[in-house]
Amino acid sequence: MKTDWDAIVIGSGMGGMTAAAYLAANGKRTLVLEQGDVLGGCTHVFRRKGYEFEVGVHYLGDCGRPEGNIPTILRGVGAEGRIEFQEIDPDGFDVLNFPSVRFKVPRGWDLYQDRLIEAFPDDAAALRRYMRIIRKLANAVDRATTPASTKGLAATILRAGWAAPFAIMPLTRVFDVCGIGPAPRPVLGGQTPAFASPATRAPAIVQAGFLKNYIEGGAYFPVGGGQSMSATMAEVVRANGGDYRLNARVRQILVEDGAVTGVLVDGGDVFTAPVVVSNADLKRTYLELLDPSDVSAVKKAMVSNYSMAWPLFNTYFGLDIDLAKTMTSSQIWKFRADADFGPMQDAINWKKAGGDREVWLRAVRENVCAMIHIGTNKDSATPLAPAGHSVVEVMTYMPADHDLWGISDDGPVGGEKYRDNPTYLATKDAVTDILIDLAEEVIPGFREHIVWQEAGTPITQERYTHSTAGGSYGIEMNLRQIGPMRPAPKTDIKGLYLAGASMGWGPGVEGVMLSGVGAAGAVVSKDLFKEIRNGKVFGVADQMPPKGNYWDPLAVATDTVLRGAKARPKVVND
Repeated sequence: MKTDWDAIVIGSGMGGMTAAAYLAANGKRTLVLEQGDVLGGCTHVFRRKGYEFEVGVHYLGDCGRPEGNIPTILRGVGAEGRIEFQEIDPDGFDVLNFPSVRFKVPRGWDLYQDRLIEAFPDDAAALRRYMRIIRKLANAVDRATTPASTKGLAATILRAGWAAPFAIMPLTRVFDVCGIGPAPRPVLGGQTPAFASPATRAPAIVQAGFLKNYIEGGAYFPVGGGQSMSATMAEVVRANGGDYRLNARVRQILVEDGAVTGVLVDGGDVFTAPVVVSNADLKRTYLELLDPSDVSAVKKAMVSNYSMAWPLFNTYFGLDIDLAKTMTSSQIWKFRADADFGPMQDAINWKKAGGDREVWLRAVRENVCAMIHIGTNKDSATPLAPAGHSVVEVMTYMPADHDLWGISDDGPVGGEKYRDNPTYLATKDAVTDILIDLAEEVIPGFREHIVWQEAGTPITQERYTHSTAGGSYGIEMNLRQIGPMRPAPKTDIKGLYLAGASMGWGPGVEGVMLSGVGAAGAVVSKDLFKEIRNGKVFGVADQMPPKGNYWDPLAVATDTVLRGAKARPKVVND
C-alpha cells in the first residue's frame, strides 16, 4: 500500500467513513486506518452459529423521505438507493414499559399528544403546554446546520422565537415550568437513553431534535443491517481512488511546526498526509495520539474536563422461536421502576455502593432499565437467524469504573487481558442474568428459548474502539457540553480535523455521519450540507461496484471473502 496520501482518516466508525467518502469524492486521495479487523465501529455486525447480531444500530430517524439527513448524505456521494430502509411499526416505534404504565410512542405529533393526554388526563393542560414548547423548538432545529456554525445556531434561536429560552433548560425544568405532575414524567423522559443523557441534564432542545427526527420523520432500520452503512461508504471511498487498511492501530499523529504531516501506526509504518481526520475517541486523540508538546495546556484541561456519556452493556441472544408471529418491530424499553434513565444512573453508581459488588448488583436488579431490540422483526428481508428463530439484543447502561469489572486502570487499551478474570466474568454473568429476567417480563418464556447468548461490557467496547470509559456516545449531551461548548471539526493544529459522537451534531448514526460531512467540508472549504441539499452529487457514482443479490456487507467490511459459517445465507432479493 502506498504511504503518501492527501488525507488520512483515523477510525472507521460512521463519522470516519462518511468523512472519508466525502473527501475521496471531492478529489482527495484518502486512506482510512482501522485498528480492528472490521470496518464500521458501532455499525458493525458479528455472526454466531447462523445468527447475526447488531453491535449498535437499532433504529434511524427520518429515512423514508429524500430530504432526510441520512438519505441526503448517501445521495451526495452517489450511494442513493444502495441501502433500503424498512420502517419500524409507526403505531409504536418505541414501546415504554413501566410498572405503572405501558406507552406506545407513535409516528405523528398530533397522535403522540393525543396518546399522552389519554394516558394522563389529569395533566392534559400541562401536557399541551409542554408539547407547544417542544414542537416550537423542534421546528426550529435543523440537525445538519444548527451545530455546524455560530450562524446556524443563531438561525435556530431566531426560528425558536418565544420558545428560545427553553432550549437550554434541563428537560425536567421544562416539566416544572409546564406544571407536569409526577405520573407523565417517566414517559416524557423515557426515550432519553436513546441519546444517553438523562432528563435532569439533557437540554430541552436535544429532546426536541430527537422527537422531530422520529415522531415527525419515522423510525427505520437499514435492510441488511448496520454493516451495510459502513460497507457502502467503504465502496464509495474505493470507487473514488481512496482505500482502507484494517488492523492498523495509529500510535501517533505526527506534527511538525504546528502542522500535521501524517501518522505512525503499530509496526512502525508511517503514512504521510497534510490532512488527518480523527474519528477516534476525542480524549485519546488529544491526550494520547498527539505529542504533549503539540497540545496547549488550555486544550488539555478542556478536553480532560469533558464528561463522557455512560457506556453500554449489551447482551445478544439467539432464540429458537419466531417472535415475528407474536410481536411487532417496535423497540421495547423496559423499566424496573417508575422513573427515567437518570434515577437509574444514580441508583447503580458504583461508588455509591461503596465498592460492595453484592450491594451494587441488588441496586441494578431493582432499578435497571433496558432496551430490547428484535433484529429479525425489524429486517424481514435478511436471513439474520435460522428459519423459525429470532435474534434479540438487550442493552442497558452501566458504570465504566475499572474496579467494578475487576481490572486495573490500564485496562484493555493498555494491553490488560481480562477475559479469564474471575471478577470480570462473575460480574458480567450476573448482569446478563438480570437482563434475561427483565426480557422475560416482556417476552414470556424468553429464558427457556435461548440457544445462544453472549455479552459485551463497557470493557469490551473499550477494547474494540479504544473509547474513553468504554463509551459509544462520546461526551455527554448535557448543559455544559452542548452547541458551541462541543468541539468543532477544525482544530488549532493545521491539518487536523475531528469527527464522531463528541462533535456538535451529537451521538447516533445520523449525528456522526453529519460530523463526517462537517469535517470533510472544513477540509475542502465547502458548505457541503448546502450543496448536497441542493442536489449536488460528488464523485463517480458510475464507478461503484455492482450490488448483486448476494452482496454481503460484512465481506466488504472485512475486505475478504466469507465462507462457511461466517458467510450470510444466500437469498435472492425481491
